[in-house]
Amino acid sequence: MDLDDFSEDLLSAIQVRLPDEPTEADRCFAFVCEVGERLTQAEEFHDFIPSHFFGTGSKNRKLRVDGYEFDESDDSVRLVVADFSGGIQREVITRTRAESLFGQLQAFVEDSLSGRIWSNTPSGMEDGLELAGMLSDKHPALTRYRFYLFTDAHLSGRLKDLTQGEIDGLPVEYHIWDIGRLHTVSLSTFGTEELEIDFTEFVPGGLPCLPASKGEDYQGYLAVIPGNALAELYDNYGSKLLEGNVRSFLSATGKINKGIQGTILKEPERFFVYNNGISATATSAEIVETAQGHRLVSARYFQIVNGGQTTASLYVARRKGNADLSEIHVQMKLSVVTARDTEKLDDMIQSIAMFSNKQNKVSDADFFSNHPYHRAMERLSRRIPAPAAEGAQYHTYWFYERARGQYQNAHSSLTQARKKEFQRTNPRSQLIVKTDLAKFENSWRQLPHVVSTGAQKNFTAFAEHIGKAWGEDGHVFDNDVYFKEVVARAILFRAVEKLVSAAGWYEGGYRANIVTYSIAKLASMIELQKPGYALDFKTIWAQQGLTDALKGQLEEIAKAVVDAITSPPIAQMNITEWCKKKECWQKVLDLPVRLCEALSRELISPDEARNISREKACQGKLDSGIYAVSAVIERGTGYWTNLASWARHNSPLYGKEADLVRNASRTGWIPTPLQAACLMKVSERLESEGFAPAG
Repeated sequence: MDLDDFSEDLLSAIQVRLPDEPTEADRCFAFVCEVGERLTQAEEFHDFIPSHFFGTGSKNRKLRVDGYEFDESDDSVRLVVADFSGGIQREVITRTRAESLFGQLQAFVEDSLSGRIWSNTPSGMEDGLELAGMLSDKHPALTRYRFYLFTDAHLSGRLKDLTQGEIDGLPVEYHIWDIGRLHTVSLSTFGTEELEIDFTEFVPGGLPCLPASKGEDYQGYLAVIPGNALAELYDNYGSKLLEGNVRSFLSATGKINKGIQGTILKEPERFFVYNNGISATATSAEIVETAQGHRLVSARYFQIVNGGQTTASLYVARRKGNADLSEIHVQMKLSVVTARDTEKLDDMIQSIAMFSNKQNKVSDADFFSNHPYHRAMERLSRRIPAPAAEGAQYHTYWFYERARGQYQNAHSSLTQARKKEFQRTNPRSQLIVKTDLAKFENSWRQLPHVVSTGAQKNFTAFAEHIGKAWGEDGHVFDNDVYFKEVVARAILFRAVEKLVSAAGWYEGGYRANIVTYSIAKLASMIELQKPGYALDFKTIWAQQGLTDALKGQLEEIAKAVVDAITSPPIAQMNITEWCKKKECWQKVLDLPVRLCEALSRELISPDEARNISREKACQGKLDSGIYAVSAVIERGTGYWTNLASWARHNSPLYGKEADLVRNASRTGWIPTPLQAACLMKVSERLESEGFAPAG
């Protein structure tokens, strides 16, 4: 995909987010939301929150902020300002313009810390005041500010790195994400900005290392990194060093491990002996041989997949306790993964991260991307066409993106004519990413306070639910009926987003909270006021939209929800934090909203609801059996022959499993669905143990 195609794709994605009659503010907000979500997918952000504020502050300075994120992993805050033209002709952003916009961010922070921001705030900017309050409260514990400029313009060739600034003694970094940088990240192997570490900046000559284990698609190294160097690495790059799941774990559990801290302060010379060290991955590494032995000079897409607490604890000990780390050395296992296939590369790195953390509290749910649930949603989304829209003569698909960049990669190499055909049948407005699906599902599961905790925490909670439910009976998820219901809930969620944005009573702010709470409230009302009845997701799927009765009911609910969530029990309480609490959900549950007669008549009866549940289970069993048979045959006899040979030397098979694998190695044999399911479990187990099919 070239830059022109990327720009067109970005504008198309922004258009999907707009209300029917958008203002310039709506367009800018949609741009910020779209770029924020893309950079969250790229792991530049973790839980980005759009929060538009503009005004005039002290000394008549312009104040502005368009979004933020507090990174608990390294106690930094990311603040965003946007510059969006939306034009076909790309503009150039100059140093003067960039410095002016960053200056508005700085003025916002300074007036927030001084309290002057409260004296002159335009109406409708209350969520900006909440951010101001959080900055004031959190500032003493912060380590740095990271300022971001999102722009659809080109970065001026004369605009090089901006000099680091300062606010009240804390460093301020400047990051400009222009259209070119966004395009570059979209083309990278993982859909992320591949972090390249030059270790010679931290240790003269690089890190001492030894080549270790080697396979067809990886090279292992053992290295030793001084404590000061590891702390400085974390100081420079922050949580970007940490693999996404490790970052989530670190944020949830706190950075400081008392045992690690005790060793740092009392027995630093024994740190190497007592500590398990860190594990890291990279996609390439530069190793040089010197008179003193091998040195690790640099590593590309360097990620710490285990040892986040060790890394952060050294950093905290040096920053807060002025600890002497000169006697501390940390062992590092580096796996340089060289698989050429992007999906295989991503899967292998996730597997390394998962197995590296098996002895820790990072749960399997945190590594949910490769779960069979995801693969089922991906497979179903490619197979099941949506009903044609009114007047259209063709079907479309709801594209489920299991791995980052799948949607873009699916059409980036096509001819222009075939690309247009792909985009027509797979419109961006019907793209569903993993974190979105978790929002849709947990909202309907009546967990709006969990959804409000942010994309990653909500996704982890959803993963835990699916992990347990799949183990009990995964068939209820792996079938056409469930997939269509998921899409119907996506349609419901996105319709409420537009409904709220266009409502005359909506004054801006907290839309994400209003939407999830409104959907959860509707689910609760049906459950409590019409026991046994259910919302007709089949009709939503068939119409690819909501009925008038459902729209009217949701608007009534949303209007009541706004008052509930913006009136916390304690004056001046942060509303964003209030929405994360069960007490907030209880307050919304207690709202006296009644189901309207029109919607009540549209609900499906208890008998029909039970029939749908049975249909999901039965069809799921049938579909999974057919899929398993197909998968066994598609692998081919050569696959099963190689698997049997590998198993004899590494993980012997016995009894029924051994017999089935022998049969699968013979031309013409077709397994039953139960036999195929058993073979696929054997395949999955042995591949996790190290079997790598040829090719």
